[in-house]
Amino acid sequence: MVRTAHHNGLKVQSFGHFAFNKRYELWNRDIDRLAPERLLEQMSVKTGVTLREAKKTTLSLFEGRLFESTSLSGQLRWITPLKLYHRTHTGFGMQYCPLCLAESTDAYYRIAWRVAFYTFCPKHLILMEDRCRHCGMAVAFHRIELGKYHQLDAPDLAVCWKCGVSLTDFTPIPVNIWHQNVHRRWKWKLAVLDRGFVNSGQVKTQRLNLLHQLCRIIASHSLAPDLQQYLCDKTNMPYQHISDVKIAFEQRSLSERHYILELAWWLIEKYPRKINEAIKYKKLRPHYLYKDMPSLRFK
Repeated sequence: MVRTAHHNGLKVQSFGHFAFNKRYELWNRDIDRLAPERLLEQMSVKTGVTLREAKKTTLSLFEGRLFESTSLSGQLRWITPLKLYHRTHTGFGMQYCPLCLAESTDAYYRIAWRVAFYTFCPKHLILMEDRCRHCGMAVAFHRIELGKYHQLDAPDLAVCWKCGVSLTDFTPIPVNIWHQNVHRRWKWKLAVLDRGFVNSGQVKTQRLNLLHQLCRIIASHSLAPDLQQYLCDKTNMPYQHISDVKIAFEQRSLSERHYILELAWWLIEKYPRKINEAIKYKKLRPHYLYKDMPSLRFK
């Protein structure tokens, strides 16, 4: 919607007033998650895009795939939260690939970048970013033009809304591919997200749910206190401190999520052999792992 406003020579706020009700506030919510049906219908009519395609630009694309259904509040499985406060993002839920932004003449943010296991770019093989490297603020591209009353040209969405520094002008961090099979499967899942599940076959939702449960358990200091060290010994991965703060996996820092996911993807490979081995050596408790997933327990 931001790019539609700019392509029509309007600021985002003005576009909202012209195209929709002036009293209707759009940016006091996570619009990826809570885009009103009326808004999507209006965008569909005015842009010529079908309503079905318009909905694919929102988190509803992942409904029934990554999480069961969209709710008005609460944590959605695999979706990074924005944590809005007075239209400002206090959470770091809007991730981005600096090279993807830099190579585009019309920079834009992909809905797939809101997924918590999208911690590296499968195209450029670099770690994602979730904040401005210069000032540390979260990405909020809808705020880029605020206060710039005399700016007539459409702003570049690849700059920080707070300090104005480019979000792409730095050396990115290459992803460490320490296990070919693990990263091949991970990269394939990210490519599926990038193409919006087109020509991707049936999504193994339960397997992704199991991966999510493993991430929660690895990060826990109480559910499986010896599991992380066990996995590091098995994989030769360095042992890194994982914050013991009790938050959802999706709310953890990008670097922490990436590290946990590396261990979880390795453990789920060749399922269920590695998991059964961890259970055998009492590093993993099956009643915690298969909670709410009884159909996977004996496979």
